[in-house]
Amino acid sequence: MITEWKEAKELAEKENKQILIILTGSEWCAPCKKMDKKVIENPEFKKYAEENLIVFLIDLPGGGLVINSKVYQDYEKFKNKYESIALPSLILTENDGTKIRTLKGKMFRLENVMKQLEFE
Repeated sequence: MITEWKEAKELAEKENKQILIILTGSEWCAPCKKMDKKVIENPEFKKYAEENLIVFLIDLPGGGLVINSKVYQDYEKFKNKYESIALPSLILTENDGTKIRTLKGKMFRLENVMKQLEFE
């Protein structure tokens, strides 16, 4: 998983893949932890992502947010740009960052996530 947007875009363009933006708080957000365990760490998701996507991760740390930290500023920027209203958020974009869709429903259900990623 890539944590620098510029790197994610360059790789996506080079490999002609879509970008999956993951906004999460994997240390402290209960639904995020569930998504990590049941989706992100699932071999089926990992295989699909490796073959088809560039995964860009913004993971807000636990223990209190540092407002001027890079990760928090990135989170705010992408949350606002892609109109994300909850954690976790999965946002699928073209290789240039143009939004295709924000995935909906239960992000901890593998079938739900895969169905939306594979839908063209």
